[in-house]
Amino acid sequence: MDQATRIAEALQSRRNVLILNHVSPDGDSLGSTLALARALWARGQRALVGSAEGVPEMYRFLPESDRIVTVVPAGETFDGVVFMECSTPERAGGLASCAVGVPMWVNIDHHVSNTGYGDLVLLETDAAAVAEVVWPIIRVLHRSLDVDTATCLLTALLTDTGSFRHASVTPRSFRLAAELVSAGASPTAIYRWVYEDRTPAAIRLAGAALSRLALAEDGRVAWTAVTQAMLRETGAAMEESEGIVGTLIAIKGVLVALLFKEEPEGIHVSLRAQEGIRANVIAEALGGGGHAAAAGFTAREPLDDAVRRALAVVHTELSASATASPSDRPPERTI
Repeated sequence: MDQATRIAEALQSRRNVLILNHVSPDGDSLGSTLALARALWARGQRALVGSAEGVPEMYRFLPESDRIVTVVPAGETFDGVVFMECSTPERAGGLASCAVGVPMWVNIDHHVSNTGYGDLVLLETDAAAVAEVVWPIIRVLHRSLDVDTATCLLTALLTDTGSFRHASVTPRSFRLAAELVSAGASPTAIYRWVYEDRTPAAIRLAGAALSRLALAEDGRVAWTAVTQAMLRETGAAMEESEGIVGTLIAIKGVLVALLFKEEPEGIHVSLRAQEGIRANVIAEALGGGGHAAAAGFTAREPLDDAVRRALAVVHTELSASATASPSDRPPERTI
């Protein structure tokens, strides 16, 4: 019996399952948790999906995303918890404490930084998205694939692969995408909902952030910041800054892009990197994590200090990349 089947059968025996997203939830984590929950709900089982930081506006089109909670109701107990795409339990944020005392922990991930915690672990670091990892579990739990579950999974797959542009994409990614589209999921609609339905305030915010664009390392690093003052001036919400870092990494010659987001609890930093540079290594050195192409971390210091510290770590990674021999670099994937 493979590990996906073991996890599916273990979840079948649970009365009430808590499924947790990571902080700063993205389409992969949210889509995958909802897809797993839908499989359990279809069996008549109880399952609660939690996201400590809620659901960003751009992902609220996901079927039943309104059932995701930021606070677990008082008195609710669980006999199983699933950490989705959390390299450590702490990545679930404030909801991680709800897992204390739960008798079965399931760890489903594709990050190389995952610590291997939990009673049942399914870690596939060669998967382009955690959707690819959770799909075999869902298939065992509920054989029929409906359009809403397919939409959740295709959103997860499309967003974490950068619309199938990242080097992590393999034939497996396209095979899953084909199955999901055959079930009725629309990549056109998902792309529009995630990337194109922007408010005027979001466009003004992007303009304000890009006007502050700064370059470093001879043009190989681009960064900018979104401050609380900018949010007030444009009328935008911080979640509407999504996509700005993608514009930075598209600049010719830029290898690393950083977006510093000034939040009340700290500076959230989104990283993007071109192939050959490891965004996850940069983020991990600063207390965060992620993938080689996309990662993030949170700084507990003033913005200027956070920028200086991050750029110093980026410099180290650029230097390591420049001096690495071909055999030291990760092998390129072919499709």
